[in-house]
Amino acid sequence: MSWIEKISLKGATERMGALVKRFPATVLFTIVYTIILLMLIWDTDFFPENDASLFMLCFYPPTAAILGLSLHLWSEEQANQRRSKLIHMGAQVVWFLVCLIVSLSFFSDSTEFGVGMMSILTLISSSVLFLSFLNKKDDIEAWNFAVNLLIGSLISTIVCAILLGGVAFLLWGIELLFDLDFNNNDLYPSVILLCMFTLNMLLFLMQIPEGEAKHCRNTHRMNDFGRVVVHALFVPLQGAYLITLYVYALTIIISWELPVGGVVWLVTTMMMGMLFITTLVYPLLFHDDKPFDKKLVRWLAALALPLLVLMSIGIYRRVSDYGLTVPRIYVILFNIWCYVVCIYIYLHRAHRILWILISFVLVFFITSIGPWNVTATTKRILTSQVDDILAQTGVRLPLDYTRFDSLVSTMDRHDADVLKGKISYLQFDLDGDSLVTRWLDGLVNLHTNPYWDGPYEPDSTDVEPEPIKPETIEFPTASMQYEITDMPKGNFVKVLQVSEWQNYQHLEQQDSIMFMELLYMQDTLTYSTKFDIPFRQLQEIAASDNQQPFSIDNGEAALLVWHFEVTSIDDEVEADETGMADPVIKDLHVEGLLLLRDAAFQKEPLK
Repeated sequence: MSWIEKISLKGATERMGALVKRFPATVLFTIVYTIILLMLIWDTDFFPENDASLFMLCFYPPTAAILGLSLHLWSEEQANQRRSKLIHMGAQVVWFLVCLIVSLSFFSDSTEFGVGMMSILTLISSSVLFLSFLNKKDDIEAWNFAVNLLIGSLISTIVCAILLGGVAFLLWGIELLFDLDFNNNDLYPSVILLCMFTLNMLLFLMQIPEGEAKHCRNTHRMNDFGRVVVHALFVPLQGAYLITLYVYALTIIISWELPVGGVVWLVTTMMMGMLFITTLVYPLLFHDDKPFDKKLVRWLAALALPLLVLMSIGIYRRVSDYGLTVPRIYVILFNIWCYVVCIYIYLHRAHRILWILISFVLVFFITSIGPWNVTATTKRILTSQVDDILAQTGVRLPLDYTRFDSLVSTMDRHDADVLKGKISYLQFDLDGDSLVTRWLDGLVNLHTNPYWDGPYEPDSTDVEPEPIKPETIEFPTASMQYEITDMPKGNFVKVLQVSEWQNYQHLEQQDSIMFMELLYMQDTLTYSTKFDIPFRQLQEIAASDNQQPFSIDNGEAALLVWHFEVTSIDDEVEADETGMADPVIKDLHVEGLLLLRDAAFQKEPLK
């Protein structure tokens, strides 16, 4: 009966007490984050009014918890515990100040900010694996520790998922048996949060090894089954990648042509496979009776090097054909990093694999923060290229719609597409509003047509469909192609991209008018403008085979619509013979551009 005694309340309390004593900061921030998320679920007034405050609430506690876990594990290795605790507390204070300053002064929803925060999160999370083992002579202890963390994470997730299923089914049963109606919008998300985050995290922390178990030097964790899986499955798959890529390299050498840009992804997958195999067989490299694995690791790295040259050429072709983007610069950095890693593995026989992870994380971190980060660098390069292209044309900047349309019509088709593509990438992918306005006045939509416009070859079994009557479409919707020529003409002083809903609209007659009221700001003042949209017009567009964007002008502004959707809050309302429910309440969703004239700001702002 001893096993019953181990599951006693006293034992559970002692276990929880030991957990809090070992990881106090991590447990504290886990509980704090749970309370914050529960407040966001249950109390709508708790939801912050601005995104910066929401970022601070949702980003700081979990990252502080992970940072605390890494520093707790590191401090266990230090002889001077008092000094290590002071360092830990100082690091937490610094991290809080960094998050606070970022949220107050530097927060934005830009790509640059998002990538930077992701790099920081990657660095903090990865430090859990390596910070405690930097001074070791090899990485056996770190390898075993990482395996234990992986197994512990899987076990805790599976246990919590089973528990969640049982609790959810019990709540459903209580509702069914006792004719109750729980607030599912609050209760069930809360149960998911408590099971899959809070309890999952605590169970995971309980399974993290300590003492001698943390510094396990067992090199036999890779058992016979594991070796069979690696040697019989992963190694042949890696060989298939190598053979395929070498055959392709030989083919392009014979034909003397550049490789296709897509070869980059095959080489990247091959490189990931090589690193995966190296990591799996790492403990076997310390066995004298496993010469095959030692040679395998070294020669996989050697065989990967020529293919990295193929990857470099593929990157060059991709960049020369389509220009620089943020992902392509990261791929270039990854390609350079792969050269260094392969040379290191070949020369040192992967004696320390931990530095492979550390170098990757540091490169990603260093190139993603600061004024030199990849996103900012890409902006500067593309801006300079656009400046050069426009300078060669001799035009006067900024351009309005008419002059820009005239400019691109006189350019070579390829050069015009390159110019539009660069400005479009700056505007939509790099959030470069201020950059675009350097060149263009009242023109933001430079996307080329993303839809397929090739010939349609009908199947022999196709039957000519009957024409759709517009009045029978009760919930019209359309997503339309749009080009630069679709821009409304006029003297606009500000252009905004919109995606808005206008709810609870009564449509009692077939010729009813829907409306869309849009808000916009100038300095600290808020204004609104309203557009009337005939419901019949939406029906006709939805029924048309040649859907085109359309614009509505109310004098002070124009609304260019490239997507709309009409829905109903009452799915049980049935339409009558005219195609309209009487009465029916509908919602209107519109996406497009709001183009504002001077008159839009020469009226009373909203209070």
